[in-house]
Amino acid sequence: MKRYTKFSTALLLLGGVLAIAPPAGFAADTTQSALTTQTQQMDGLTTSRGEGVVSSRISSDFSAFAGSSANADALVTGLRNGSSITLTSTGTGTPTSTTFTPPTGKMGYGNVYTSLALAKQQLAGAGITEPTAQQLQASLMGGTVTNSAGQTTTMTGVLQLRADGMGWGQIAQHYGYKLGPVISGMKSSNAAMASAKAPATTAAGASSTTQTGSSKSGIVTGAGAAGENHGQGQGNAYGRGIVTGAGTGVGSGGGHGNAYGRGIVTGGGDMAGQSAARSGGQGKALGKGN
Repeated sequence: MKRYTKFSTALLLLGGVLAIAPPAGFAADTTQSALTTQTQQMDGLTTSRGEGVVSSRISSDFSAFAGSSANADALVTGLRNGSSITLTSTGTGTPTSTTFTPPTGKMGYGNVYTSLALAKQQLAGAGITEPTAQQLQASLMGGTVTNSAGQTTTMTGVLQLRADGMGWGQIAQHYGYKLGPVISGMKSSNAAMASAKAPATTAAGASSTTQTGSSKSGIVTGAGAAGENHGQGQGNAYGRGIVTGAGTGVGSGGGHGNAYGRGIVTGGGDMAGQSAARSGGQGKALGKGN
């Protein structure tokens, strides 16, 4: 009876373990799903924050690894566009450079980040944390690297494996690494960009700019054209006049100081007080039109 009880207990425990243990491939699928989520979020930030913001963030994350901001910029741009990449090593001796073209073609920013993160892991595994331009190329394109202890490692190349059709999880497994650090780093960058203040935009969606020395705040015509003020003087010109039916601006500034166009147009569409406006005065209407 006791033996039967012990046997039954063992079966129950084994069954519990089998029930709790996830099926084969479940962890890998979960990790890949997490990477896909972060990749899509990073790519989506190019719309809400702009490509320049995303590109700069990735470059900043990998500038120390790349050896310089210029190298990091070249990597991000080249991987993004599938264009030629030139890296330069300065060090303490004569600068050396290397140029290569990624075989992956154009890539989304999420994939750019993953490529660099895996290349960084690969070199760190070979004992190299401050790679030269040639070592960076080897980690991405394939080649042989030698660390400071004289140990040599032959690398297949992250981009080469990707171009051969391997997924990021497969590439990480090929090198014996996990995607966890890659996902964590990308998640942190995405959170930082998402919480940052969005760039100011105009009604048309373009980034707004500030121009020194000129301002245009006149009332527009019926056709939607802005009232113009032509500042020909040596100071600042401010267009604040009401425009005519034809869209001509009132109060052109042509003096040597600050010109303020504030004249009201006449019934016939002529500019009232034009000379006063040119010299800085405030011209008034000579007549009222119907």
